[in-house]
Amino acid sequence: VYIHGHEVCVNGKFNGDAHPGNILLLGVPEGKPQLGLIDYGQVPVLSKKTRIIFCKLIVALAEDNRAEIVRLMKEAGYKSKYMAEENIYKYAKVGYDEDNDALTGGDHIQIFMEKLQSKDPIETLPRSLLMVSRCSTMLRGLGHAVHQSRSIAHAWKPIAEKVLREECCI
Repeated sequence: VYIHGHEVCVNGKFNGDAHPGNILLLGVPEGKPQLGLIDYGQVPVLSKKTRIIFCKLIVALAEDNRAEIVRLMKEAGYKSKYMAEENIYKYAKVGYDEDNDALTGGDHIQIFMEKLQSKDPIETLPRSLLMVSRCSTMLRGLGHAVHQSRSIAHAWKPIAEKVLREECCI
């Protein structure tokens, strides 16, 4: 999770296909376990502006600052038919941070996202941010599979804050 946070927030280039088959456990027989990340065939690139907005979004998600989450999603280029703020907030939470029964009403993430889409169809979302959402969802899916749910925003917040300090944004 942290490696991908560094890729997204610091490098602005990341593995857009972070499924479990592209994460290897190496060195176990030698007693030196390491993760091996493979298949960087899909490497989205975030512009500096988008990367800074996304770092701010991560901080807002970790702090559950609804108004700032909605504002930053709009600034990032999110547009939907009705621009319903509750839907924008929920899309950001599930897309970039976490999924749990309290947030999804017990629905599977796919069903939940389909319901959001039917209430307020997304018209525009920059492809690079769609790929960050895909990466976040895949990483959380791996965590769910091993019964270790994670908040991506909490994990990436220190990385995002460091980037924002270095870029003179906070």
